[in-house]
Formats: sequence, C-alpha cells, structure tokens
Amino acid sequence: MRMLLFAAVLAVASFGTHATPAQTAPKPVPVLLNVVGHGEILVLVADGSTKPCDSSDNRVLFKDHAKAGDQIKVVSTTGAVCVDHTYGQFRQSQWAGPSIWSAGPRPLAGSRPSPAVLEGSVSTDAP
Repeated sequence: MRMLLFAAVLAVASFGTHATPAQTAPKPVPVLLNVVGHGEILVLVADGSTKPCDSSDNRVLFKDHAKAGDQIKVVSTTGAVCVDHTYGQFRQSQWAGPSIWSAGPRPLAGSRPSPAVLEGSVSTDAP
C-alpha cells in the first residue's frame, strides 16, 4: 500500500515539472563584407562561430576570389560568421587567420537591440 501511495505521489510530482521552453532560433542577419586594397584575394565566409572557418560545425556561405572594391553579401542564420581571407604577396596561400563576427546575444527588455546587419571589411594587403 505504501509503495502504491509513493508511486502515486511521484507520478503527480512529475506532472508538476515544467519543461524548459525551447530557445527560439536567431533571426537571419544580413552580412556585408567589403574588400579593400588592391588586386584579388580568396575570401571564406561561413555561418557559425567555430574556428577554423571551414570547420564541420560551420556552413560555408562564400568561398571564392574577390577583388578590391567588391562587396560580398550573404545571410547568417546563426547570428555569427567566421571570416578568413588571403592577403599580401601570396594571395593563393597566405591566410590572415579566422575572425568571428557576431550579432551578439538576444537583447534583454529595455536594452539596445542587436545590429540589424553584420558589416566589416578585409584587406588585400594586410591580415
């Protein structure tokens, strides 16, 4: 009898626990990458915040040649992108090293909202 009562109490208690609500997915964030300097380089932009940019945890959005003056437009679905590019004299092999651009965490009530666009530049001449 006591075991039955204990099982009933345990069952009722489990009904009272609430599952944590699922975190909503971030809104898509436009990304604008400007290429500055002279000549042509390789550019890699991946959706995600893992280094290196071509990690399997990221999704490659752009991997191609780009010239000075180009503007690369992509959309991040995670709110962060990993950016890497070549530069200098060895523009087919000399990579600058990955950097993470992030829209930041979701704003709290009454705080400043996250940027509507991630925008930055890479140089053909410097890392």
